Amino acid sequence: MPLAISPWWDFAGHLAARFRILGADRIPQLEIARSVSSNVDGGQPKPGPRRAGPIALVLPSTMASGTERRLSFVYRHLERRFPGKYRLILSADLYPVLNRGGFALDQLPGVHVLGRKATVDRKSGSDAPALVNLGRLVTLFRYRRQLKHLISQERIAMLHPYLELVPFLALMPIREIPSIVPIVDHQPRYFDQGSLHCRLLLRAIASAERVDCLYLWITQRMEGLGVERRKLANPAWNCVNHDAFHPAEKDERSVSFAARTIDLKNPLLMLEVIQQVLRRRPDVRFAVLGKGHMESVLAREIAKRGWGDRVRIGYLEDPSPVVNQSLVHISLERLDNFANQSLLEGMAAGCATVASDVGETHRVVTDEVGLLSPLEADPLADAILSLVDDPGKARKMGAAGRQRVMRNHHVDRYVDYLRLVHDLSQPGQIVDGVRLAPESEA
Repeated sequence: MPLAISPWWDFAGHLAARFRILGADRIPQLEIARSVSSNVDGGQPKPGPRRAGPIALVLPSTMASGTERRLSFVYRHLERRFPGKYRLILSADLYPVLNRGGFALDQLPGVHVLGRKATVDRKSGSDAPALVNLGRLVTLFRYRRQLKHLISQERIAMLHPYLELVPFLALMPIREIPSIVPIVDHQPRYFDQGSLHCRLLLRAIASAERVDCLYLWITQRMEGLGVERRKLANPAWNCVNHDAFHPAEKDERSVSFAARTIDLKNPLLMLEVIQQVLRRRPDVRFAVLGKGHMESVLAREIAKRGWGDRVRIGYLEDPSPVVNQSLVHISLERLDNFANQSLLEGMAAGCATVASDVGETHRVVTDEVGLLSPLEADPLADAILSLVDDPGKARKMGAAGRQRVMRNHHVDRYVDYLRLVHDLSQPGQIVDGVRLAPESEA
C-alpha cells in the first residue's frame, strides 16, 4: 500500500514507526521529524562556511548500469587531471562489480567503500517494490552516517550524490557542506509535480547549490517547474568509456543489445525483432545483455523458441568484449536515447547503430553513423538486415560513430563541464557546457 506523503513530517514519523517494526529502532524518530520539519515552509537548510577540500561523488547503487560505469570512468580522469581534488564513495555492492568490470578502482587513490547494506535491505536492482524500498531506507540511514564521518575525516568540501541518495537527502540533508543534485533520468514521473518523485527532487534542489542535468531537455523541464536558472547546468553531450569500448575485429553476423531488462528499454520488443531477423537470416547471432526484473522472462522465451545457439543472454559486468566485436548495436529506449550509455558504448566500439526514433535521439544517431526506426519489430528488423547484408556500409557507419564519440563524447570534455559545475565562485547558468553571463539568463 503506498504511503501518504503529506505533510512531510507525518511521512517521517510513519517511516520511523515502520523502521521500529523492522528492528531498526536505533534510528530516533524525533531526529527524523526534526530534520524534515525544520525545512518545511521555513527556508531551506544552509550549508556551513565553504572550505578547501575535495569534492565527493557518491554512488549508493546495488548494481552497475550506465550511470555507475560512466562515473567510474569519469573519476579516473578527474584523478588524472586534478589529483587529490576528488573522492569517489560507493557502496560495498558496487565496488567489486566495477573492479571485475575493468575499472580498477582498487588501484586508484581517493576511493572509499561504504559499509555493507542492512540485513532488511533486499534491493538488488534499480527499482524495487515498496516493502523492499522500506528496507533500503535502513541502509540509506547508515550511508548518511558514514558520509558525515567521511566528510569530517577527508575534509570534503562538496557532496555530489547520485540516484536514490538524492531523494533521501532531500528529507535528511547533510547541512555541513554544499551539495549538487544530479538528474540522470528522463522518466515523466520526475517532472510531474503531482508525483512523489518530482516533489522529493524539487525539495532536494531547493537546498542544493547546483542542479547537474544530464542534458538540455532535462534543464528545460526543470525551468518549467520553476527551478532558478542560476542553479541549472547541463553538458553539451554525455560521455562514455571510449577506452574500454573501442573497435575490434568485427563479426559480420553479430548484433548486440545491452540494457537493463525493464520496460523502458524494450527487451521484449527486441525478442520480436530477433524473430523477424532470424526468419530471413538464420545465421545472424545476437547478444542480449542486461539485468532486471524481466531477465527470467527473456531466458524462458529464448529457450522456448529454440534460439539457445543463436542468442546469448545474461548480465556481463564488462560487456565491452562482446560489443566491440559486434557489427551492429541496438538501443530501443521508449522515451529518448540521446544520453543512453549503451548507445554511446556501441558507437565507441565502432558499431553501426540502430536506435528507436524517439526524443532527441536524432541528434546522436545521424544518417552518417546509423539508422533510426519506429518502435516496431518490422522496421527495426529491416534496419538491422540492411546493415548485416551490407557489412561495408555498416563498417563505414561504425567508423563515423567512433569519430563522433571522440569528438563530442570524450571524457575530457565532460570533466571540463564538471569543473564548471563544481566552481561555486562563478555565478551563471551552464548551458551545453558553457557558463552564461548572469545577465544572459534572463
